[in-house]
Amino acid sequence: HQLPSKGEPNCSVLSPETTEQLTFEIPLNDSGSAGLGVSLKGNKSRETGADLGIFIKSVIHGGAAFKDGRLRVNDQLVAVNGESLLGKSNHEAMETLRRSMSMEGNIRGRIQLVVLRRLEALTEVKQYMYLLDEWLSSFSILCRGDDSQIHGC
Repeated sequence: HQLPSKGEPNCSVLSPETTEQLTFEIPLNDSGSAGLGVSLKGNKSRETGADLGIFIKSVIHGGAAFKDGRLRVNDQLVAVNGESLLGKSNHEAMETLRRSMSMEGNIRGRIQLVVLRRLEALTEVKQYMYLLDEWLSSFSILCRGDDSQIHGC
């Protein structure tokens, strides 16, 4: 398994164990011509060249996604307004998103996006919490003794 080169997000290994699925209804009406305001990237497998999905490359200042504040760089788009993007080529997925923005998005004034997000940050926090818990446990064991010389207990 090859690690991504520096600066390139590792978007190709999204699995149920490492991701969470989130659904967002993003209002479009007050963003004017900026639209959803995301820059997208289609990822391909280095080995096979197969399309691996559409990911958010950046969130553009002033767009609906920026104002909403919930979409993040490297989120994978998996459905738009109830239409799945999974199994579609990157080109077809982009077209589906474009079509939803121009038709349904304009009528409803909002767009529904389902995304997959990596859980790395959450896992890192859990590891720190575990270490902190271990440290506090060992500290409280030290403090349970009858030695009145231990300070701060």
